[in-house]
Amino acid sequence: MDRQIVYVDIPSFGIALARAQNTALRDRPVAMAPVHTPRALIREVSAEASSQGLQPGMSVELARLLCPDLRLVAPDLSHAQAAHRELQQRVLSFAPVWESIRPGSLFLDLTGTTRLLGAPIDIATRIGRELTQHHRWHSVIGLAGNKLVSQLAATTLHRPPQVLWIHPGSEQPFLAPLPSMWLPGLPRSRASKLVQRLEDLNLRTLGAIASVSLAQLEAAFGASAALLHDWALGVDPSPVRPPATQPMIEWALSLDPDEVDDHLLLGRLYSLLERMCTTLRHQQRICRFLRLSVRHSDHVERDAHERLAHGTYWEADLQPVLTRLFYRCMRRRVRLTRLTLQAGRLEPPAEQLSLFDAWTSAPPASHRLSRALDAIRAKFGEQSLSWGRTLR
Repeated sequence: MDRQIVYVDIPSFGIALARAQNTALRDRPVAMAPVHTPRALIREVSAEASSQGLQPGMSVELARLLCPDLRLVAPDLSHAQAAHRELQQRVLSFAPVWESIRPGSLFLDLTGTTRLLGAPIDIATRIGRELTQHHRWHSVIGLAGNKLVSQLAATTLHRPPQVLWIHPGSEQPFLAPLPSMWLPGLPRSRASKLVQRLEDLNLRTLGAIASVSLAQLEAAFGASAALLHDWALGVDPSPVRPPATQPMIEWALSLDPDEVDDHLLLGRLYSLLERMCTTLRHQQRICRFLRLSVRHSDHVERDAHERLAHGTYWEADLQPVLTRLFYRCMRRRVRLTRLTLQAGRLEPPAEQLSLFDAWTSAPPASHRLSRALDAIRAKFGEQSLSWGRTLR
């Protein structure tokens, strides 16, 4: 059975997310870079900015000289990760196996799904259409018999949304004119020894590498020769590896207006913690890992985490940990725009039964109080009862 591998990529993912939120950025030259200093380096550029000579790694100061009407957007890692998780959920109904590459890029294995889902090219087209209609994310999609060719097929598409299908048996003619620098496994720096050797031997295209025998490549590249030879011929047996995900609960809060007062921020965090602990108790799961991420108004992000010696879902146990994480994050007296709290390493609670029920001690008062608050809020709503420190 021929493999059917789809590579889905949303070019300049961070800029695509910013354009989905702000329509004024569409059809304009846009670059992603920290906005608080002109010496910052550009991380992503839109197609309009690229046509004017801008490229990643260029300084913001030089980019503004080349493109006076350039619009800058600040990187938002937490937003990109949340959007990538949403992208993963979107493709679950199309592919039983998928592999995450980076935010905005996925491999999908559609092998053996034709009778259930339809032709792979139809599935790839539906994925691109849904991403455009539901999220305004314009994607480039490559379909081929392995991961390497499908990724290179998407790389050749310059303007999304587009889909390119490389039929089985036509891999080598498709790859022959492509530059060898496009191989995903090669280092991008021209200073690397492998890239320099390819240029010295005038092996600038994949077709040129394929025309050289394996013995000659081994004399020039040593252990890397076999892999280069297979890649030039379009051979890539590597499987699509599904991610080893761990259960996690995440709560986020956007601050409007921005805040810098410690007491008020801690109160907001404690309210997030209460909601998280209520969810954990409802699901009968305890957490052994807590992470706090904060985003400043100048787009700088900080995070801190701590592993717990004993799993718990009680606020009284997690509040001291959360307070320590907060002060580890707040090393800069700059206003915050968003707080994100994550609980990880979730597992069912292991409760020890007592051999002598008559002598069993009562639960601590803080645990009984949390149970009582859960019951009141479940009956009368989340806003029916609050701690005073969460309202400061």
